Amino acid sequence: MELILSTTSAEQAVRAPILNSWRRCQDAGLIPGAVRARLLDDLDLDSILVRAARPVFDRLQIEIADTPSGLFLTDASGALTRRFLGEASMQRTVDGLGVLPGFSYAESDIGTNAAASALVERRTSLVSGSEHLWDEFQQFDAVGSPVRNPLTGRIEGALCIAAVSERMNAQVKPMMRRAIEEVEQNLVDLSASRERALFTRFLNSRSPAAVPASVPSDLPFRDRLALEDAAVRLVAQGREATVEIGLSDGRTATVVAQLVAGPADLRGIAVQAWVS
Repeated sequence: MELILSTTSAEQAVRAPILNSWRRCQDAGLIPGAVRARLLDDLDLDSILVRAARPVFDRLQIEIADTPSGLFLTDASGALTRRFLGEASMQRTVDGLGVLPGFSYAESDIGTNAAASALVERRTSLVSGSEHLWDEFQQFDAVGSPVRNPLTGRIEGALCIAAVSERMNAQVKPMMRRAIEEVEQNLVDLSASRERALFTRFLNSRSPAAVPASVPSDLPFRDRLALEDAAVRLVAQGREATVEIGLSDGRTATVVAQLVAGPADLRGIAVQAWVS
């Protein structure tokens, strides 16, 4: 990692998301080969995210049983809250590394890894073999995706599928997409009836003709982060408002906070964004 970060020509051989992660690790003072997971106190192992993921884990266990792969769930800080391992050899390997619920696998603790990088980048992250900062993880390939609460917009945690490098299946990415969709829907189903009522009212009140365009799914990270930060500020204000944000490609994003009124005097703020 140090060699690549110190030579411009070598940078071209590393994918941009990995290079960005390595730079964050370097800024944090992490040393390759000398990182260790940190045990946390008072970790909630029965959070709403854990409960929302439980039926998804139950389903995926059937798909990855007897394979050299594992399924992992972290909270928003990168702490491991749940895991399932396929064949016995995978379980022995992971147990030997101490990859257990209650330990932190945040990027700031153990460096580049799929779940942690997904949390930082707020998008799906693929980390293969030697791209991991922790030496013991370099035998694996992994895909991690953030889990976002559709009602609040918050990142609740990350879901990760890892496999022995030469056995990573091409179906992992679509499997991950389906799993994330299920967990996020379960978060809605488990949320308070007040939040569900407001969310349903908002969805039913939207007029497709009123939105001239949508936010592209491939917006650069800094643009998406700017939109998310604007949404958080608008919600905190608690009133209807509109802001415009200049994007890196010269276009303008419009972010609108809308008052949502539900039954029994329920009130909330919903935020939409589009690019024009």
